[in-house]
Amino acid sequence: MSEAPVQGERSVRTLAWLGDAEFEREVRLRLVRRGDFPTDRLHAMKARVVCAEAQAELLAAIEPALDEAEAGVVRRARNLSHKAGSRGVRSTRDYRSSTALEALVAHWCVCTAGRPRFDALVVPWLEARIELALATKPPRRG
Repeated sequence: MSEAPVQGERSVRTLAWLGDAEFEREVRLRLVRRGDFPTDRLHAMKARVVCAEAQAELLAAIEPALDEAEAGVVRRARNLSHKAGSRGVRSTRDYRSSTALEALVAHWCVCTAGRPRFDALVVPWLEARIELALATKPPRRG
């Protein structure tokens, strides 16, 4: 089932697709700026920040600060029908919230001059979560 965008709106599926890549790109850039790490550790740290549960937590934290248009994007994305959940996601609610966050990130990227909103609402959380990921010791091998 394809949803046609309303004049001036993008499909939330398209927004979530782009937002997924943009959010992960931001996390990767911020991790690399912290230093050189083995790629398996970079992947593990990235996964702690980009997982559906963490994204749902972030959305819950910023949702009260969203304006009407941003809240509309979140609402539309949360209400998408999903054929199947993502691997490893424990909760349908978290999966829907992470999709909504991803759509919001892309909304800021393509539909508005939203980088200041991203910087104000998302970056402080990202930095704190990355600090936590850096402080977590990788599992020992062998």
